[in-house]
Amino acid sequence: MLLDRVKCAVPNPGAVAVGSPITLGAAPLGYRSFLTAFGAAAPCYFVLSDGAGRAITGVWTVNATSPETATITEILWNDRLASTAGETFAASCVAWNAIPAREALLMRTSPLAGFRNLIINGNPLINQRGWPSGSGTVIANQYTLDRWRIVSATQWASWTDSAGVRTVTAPAGGMEQVIEGIGLRGGVHALNWTGTATATINGVPVTKGGLVTLTGGADVTVRMTGGTWSMLQLEPGNQATPFEFRPVAAELALCMRYFERINYANTAVLGAIAVETNFAPPGGGMRIPFRVPKRTSPAVAISSAGHFALAGVSVASVGFGSDLSGAWGTFTGSSGSLAANWTSVSLISVSGSASISIEAEF
Repeated sequence: MLLDRVKCAVPNPGAVAVGSPITLGAAPLGYRSFLTAFGAAAPCYFVLSDGAGRAITGVWTVNATSPETATITEILWNDRLASTAGETFAASCVAWNAIPAREALLMRTSPLAGFRNLIINGNPLINQRGWPSGSGTVIANQYTLDRWRIVSATQWASWTDSAGVRTVTAPAGGMEQVIEGIGLRGGVHALNWTGTATATINGVPVTKGGLVTLTGGADVTVRMTGGTWSMLQLEPGNQATPFEFRPVAAELALCMRYFERINYANTAVLGAIAVETNFAPPGGGMRIPFRVPKRTSPAVAISSAGHFALAGVSVASVGFGSDLSGAWGTFTGSSGSLAANWTSVSLISVSGSASISIEAEF
């Protein structure tokens, strides 16, 4: 699998083994050199072939020398000998960057497959807020598609869907996602995407397939600006691998750590609520559990107090408190009283637009 269009000519390398320095020639038109793609002292996969039956796959470290060289640190496979032995070449070769098939298979089938990507909603189909494509924001840093906020007020993102992939057009001021630092490993990471947008990580420009060094445990801001993007992936290591399509249910659960909207059908029963009816208007409280524990104690809001009722008495006001696992709401009726001194009544939705939003974003 050729990656990142990295390829170069190699003068006859002769006998090759672990520790051998390999002189790397020029990259063909349209390709990048190993030094340009990965930087000095960076390990990367390679294939070295003479095109006549002798080829080895391995890992080498690129050196900042002139001419450019690389030092082999591991031989993974010798095609001719069907082993991990070195090879003796008798002609010039071509080298390119590739992930060996067995390594690529592990990326797709290991227990970590699907969770290399640090970007949540990198194929941004999750849209719990129901934000319309092309709808302008009112304030700066307003969230639209899950995990994505529009940096500048009155700007917008638009998108189209095709074959399960959403392509987003980012505004001139950018749209960004803050990756939570908790559990983030430091070190070299690769960023890749499809489209014409430009990218920055913590304000530093990053090219497609480019590498960036992250600080472990620190939040990371990825911004896409002024063009189209889809299948955005940030992953540990110095190789940009193919985009990982996680199951929609898994992606939704990841999004819900930061935002959750509970929608209620008309006449849906939220639960029983204990009401003190000595007071007019009546009111009472109930706990609302979250589907996924939140990043921090969230802000909780309802679509409208008028979308809910206490046993036929319209709700006039609602107050919320919250912790990581749930919220508690106090619902106060608009007027009147109920028959008993203390009673348990149903809190119901009286609108198909009723919802409760739980916001724990940055």
